[in-house]
Amino acid sequence: MAGRTEGREWPGALDLAALRASGWRPTPFRQFILKIHSRCNLACDYCYVYEMADQRWREQPRRMDADVVDATARRIGRHVRAHRLDEIEVVLHGGEPLLAGPELIRHAVTAVRNEVGTAARVRIGVQTNGVLLDEPFLRLFDELDVRVSVSLDGDRRGHDRHRRHADGRGSHAQTAANLHRLASGPYRRLFAGLLATVDLANPPVETYEALLEFRPPAVDFLLPHGNWENPPPGRDPDTDDAPYGDWLTAVFDRWAGAPRGETRVRLFREIIGLSLGRPSGSEMVGLSPAAMVVVETDGTIEQVDTLKSAYEGATATGLHVGRDGFDAALALPSTAARQIGLEALPATCRACAVGTLCGGGLYAHRYRAGSGFRNPSVYCRDLFRLVSHIRDAVARDVARTKRARTRSEPMRPELKRLTIPEKVFLGLAQGGGGAYAVDELWRVQRSKRLLLLRWVREAARSRDPAREARARQAYALLADVQGRAPDEVRAVLDHPTVGVWAHAVADGDADTDPITALAAAAAIRARDPRPVEVVGGPDGLYLPTLGTVERFAGTGLVRAAPDAPVTIASDAGTVILPDDLHRDAPGWRGLRGLEAEYHGMALHLLLDDCDPLRAAGGDPSPRLTPAEAEHWRATLRRAWRLLVRWHWTVAEESARTLRVLTPIAPPPQGMRSSTVHEAFGAVYASPPPDERDLAVTFAHEVQHAKLGALNDAIPLTRPDDGSRYYAPWRDDPRPAAGLLTGAYAHLGVAGFWRRQRHHEQGAAALRAHTEFARWRDASALVSGILARSGRLTAEGERLVAEMDRTLRAWRREPVPSAALDQARAIANEHRERWRARHGEPGGAARRA
Repeated sequence: MAGRTEGREWPGALDLAALRASGWRPTPFRQFILKIHSRCNLACDYCYVYEMADQRWREQPRRMDADVVDATARRIGRHVRAHRLDEIEVVLHGGEPLLAGPELIRHAVTAVRNEVGTAARVRIGVQTNGVLLDEPFLRLFDELDVRVSVSLDGDRRGHDRHRRHADGRGSHAQTAANLHRLASGPYRRLFAGLLATVDLANPPVETYEALLEFRPPAVDFLLPHGNWENPPPGRDPDTDDAPYGDWLTAVFDRWAGAPRGETRVRLFREIIGLSLGRPSGSEMVGLSPAAMVVVETDGTIEQVDTLKSAYEGATATGLHVGRDGFDAALALPSTAARQIGLEALPATCRACAVGTLCGGGLYAHRYRAGSGFRNPSVYCRDLFRLVSHIRDAVARDVARTKRARTRSEPMRPELKRLTIPEKVFLGLAQGGGGAYAVDELWRVQRSKRLLLLRWVREAARSRDPAREARARQAYALLADVQGRAPDEVRAVLDHPTVGVWAHAVADGDADTDPITALAAAAAIRARDPRPVEVVGGPDGLYLPTLGTVERFAGTGLVRAAPDAPVTIASDAGTVILPDDLHRDAPGWRGLRGLEAEYHGMALHLLLDDCDPLRAAGGDPSPRLTPAEAEHWRATLRRAWRLLVRWHWTVAEESARTLRVLTPIAPPPQGMRSSTVHEAFGAVYASPPPDERDLAVTFAHEVQHAKLGALNDAIPLTRPDDGSRYYAPWRDDPRPAAGLLTGAYAHLGVAGFWRRQRHHEQGAAALRAHTEFARWRDASALVSGILARSGRLTAEGERLVAEMDRTLRAWRREPVPSAALDQARAIANEHRERWRARHGEPGGAARRA
């Protein structure tokens, strides 16, 4: 079948050999669409699957078997590792995917994540019509961290015109009721956005505003599928009219004039980015290669399923996950045709003023019998109208900005603030964010540390010439090693106490010489043979990520030749490092590892009990004995199993955030933990009583770390004016910044116990319910105090409003009366004790 369809898809032979000889290589698949159910519970009259040219769905099994799921997951894992992908997306699709049932969905999500493991970040989403999106499904998606996109075409009249049940009943009421549950309750973090098919009969601005009722984080406006053989409704290819372009332009003008953050409209943002010279991230516009592949319910590998609108067999490849890998699909001419960009376009598109922005439109919309897909889009005039309008609007904005800058001369120098994508901000504001958000925060932290490192180099000038020379030499070596072994330099600079030291240098409280240890650590990790001059301190020579040389005096040399042991020589003698740098040797204390893995999710930490700067997080423990270190490992494995089973997002964020666990001295009873703003990536903790305490510590401290890193990019509170407030988790009055970070951390604690209470029995269940009630109420109280304080920036107000929205929904969830009474008694006792020390807490500010 694959051979039969190739000629219709691409007139003449597509010469892959010539393409490869010219330097072109296929782009690996990054989006995997799994058709887990082939039927639908609605009968939408515009559906390309059931109502258009390709009717092979009738031959498909209704439901994907578990064996097919497993084979698909294995193929995805191999594709990820073969191409060293760092991130993929898996979309559960149909038909209506929720018809597959919760058990198959759970199996599919778990199987893919297990097969990919830690090789790449796996983002999983589901696209549904929303009719079956009830509370049990939302709980399942919350547990599995599955993002939900819902199809909604506007208000009731506009939606029900096409999206009906087989008996003619509209579906808007059911979809809207479930959407409200998704959009306004504790599941909002799962809400990926709305998909709306454009209908010319629906007023554009009213339709857009009807979608805004659900506060979607994003809206995708989709053009009805059609082509030159079967034009879409209201589109006459023989006229110059552009009805769809006019419709979308009206929505764009309304969207562009709204306050920032109302919602993201992907089509508009893509065209804006293209107008500014950025690559596209969507196949709707632009020339970026398509990188998605479909697996049908029977396991056949197919091209993107929108091609079903062209002709029967347009998506066929002749491949099956049971016998073929995804690289076989990459080798097909039909895949190449969707990845070669400008070369796939006809001469009319290449000569068009907006051809590289439009990119010929969606591939499926270009089909014409006899010439295949090498045609302009059937929406050519509509796309020209919309793209030209947005391009011109962007040009006007750029010109206004330049004029404003010219008039404002002389300009004061300003520190350019790092940015956070809107969807990341919203995910973090709702208490989560996942791996994607943490990766953005690491991007911010790495930029900040590089700036601080440059400051260290410059600060060395104000010391003596010898220090300046050492700092410049070390900085140059780091830069050189980074060019050849970037991962090794990144690991060193990511080490948490590097941030502590660099901040101290910037504040004038630390020496610049430890930069030599950074260069030495990078050279050792990369096995760079050049000798590195290093300077130790009273505690020896600490090499970030590796360990400490105990016998060290003055200055010394580190040699790390690839074919010889690493040696570190100083006036105190020469220390030879072991092959495994994390083991001890005479004169050497290695940083030991803590590792845990469960169901393909792994956590890798360094157990730091020798860094001189580890005291920043509390009273540090002395060097642990082997038995004490093994106790930490055992407890961590149990805690990690608990997190991965019941708190996937916490586990994912912990694995992405944390690099180091630093043991600190225990309190008289219980456990204590902390994070340090400058030491992003570290958690400081005393030995936990059990795995639950360690698991909730991760939920708590990762929240602290996330908020601190977010605040580096987006200030959330105004400068401290001395105002102090009541915090239900502290005995001392807190400034607004401290109050906010505490509220955000305890939002994470409440979320942990909210999930954990469903997996406990007896006294443990009572404790979990009590903790949930206590911390949701405490965080809600503080959110109100912060909202009234006047000490938040505009972005801080947005963050607190999102937090409060989540907490209000949680406070409506039932809690056993015994747990509720216990939580209230603890809260009242704390408030009375605080009042006795500091006066009436109320919520009013008091001056320090």
